[in-house]
Amino acid sequence: MLIVTESTTKIERKAFQIQIAAIASVLVFSNLGSALGQSRPAARAGQTGACEFVARIISGDIRLAAGKEVCKEDYLQSANDSTVEVLCYESGKILQLKNGAINERCLQRSNNQAQVCIRENRFSCFKVKGPGEDENVPTLITPYSPLILNPRPVLSWTPVSNAMGAMGYIVQIKGPRVDWSMDVNSTSLLYPQEQPAMQPGIIYQVNVLAKMAEQKFIPKSSILMVMPSLKAQRTKAVIERVQSLNLSPDSLAVDLTHIYKAEDLFSEAIEVLKERIQAKTKNPTIYRLLGDRYLEVGLPIEASHKYKIAIQYSKLRGNSVELAKAQTGLELSRQSQLPTRINPAQK
Repeated sequence: MLIVTESTTKIERKAFQIQIAAIASVLVFSNLGSALGQSRPAARAGQTGACEFVARIISGDIRLAAGKEVCKEDYLQSANDSTVEVLCYESGKILQLKNGAINERCLQRSNNQAQVCIRENRFSCFKVKGPGEDENVPTLITPYSPLILNPRPVLSWTPVSNAMGAMGYIVQIKGPRVDWSMDVNSTSLLYPQEQPAMQPGIIYQVNVLAKMAEQKFIPKSSILMVMPSLKAQRTKAVIERVQSLNLSPDSLAVDLTHIYKAEDLFSEAIEVLKERIQAKTKNPTIYRLLGDRYLEVGLPIEASHKYKIAIQYSKLRGNSVELAKAQTGLELSRQSQLPTRINPAQK
């Protein structure tokens, strides 16, 4: 039986972190020219116009109210030279920051690595999860990433080709105090309530096997781990601070997806955004972020669809920043679906 090791999963997740960083890097370079030569602003409290939001004020700024989104050009100003509490989107953390430019304190991007990925080494940056891997092997789709919060998640996987004559699937989860299997006729399964839940901080092996007419099985293995309790409590504390700001549903979803993404909780990040889309939001940021998350977990077809909608809503709202991000993401998702070729530099 094929077993996917933890190191392999980390490598794949790192590849997608590099990939999505390419989106940020393109935008950084495109906005660089307009930022040069500008005088230092005190703050943007009353300024209008599109900008790239990079953080949200939690407390402590004498000009920017709690809950205010800030751009990378903004400056923090605390009372009595103390600190300002800020949720930094890039890190997904609430930080205590000194007075000064937010982009010098909150941004932690690796532009050089992203530029190498998008310009020279695309063939090693993109990896697609799903039928493109092997249409004859069921591939786990949800949870979207190995690290999760829910100890009883919904499991779903890609179907095998009809030509293979699959008669159903067998789902297995094995690990300390958890060892069960179940026959399934569909391509999804809610974790059985009668089975013991997965424990925090323990790696479990998940096997999805296709039952074939000739009694042969085609296996596919993945791993899952519920976030360790202490780390989950810290993440919950950050979320509660943000929830206390009484933000709009869309703004709260944006912040939560940044927090979850920073902790590699991609399943939770995706579900938060999907809820807002089900609520019929027309906010381009929601669609674009969902495209980003889908791209990171190896689902470029789903990402492309969300980027296209984000582009439409960005144009309707005249949001040039989100438009540029969505267009860049759409191009990356298209590139990731191209047939894999040998990189000439690697010959």
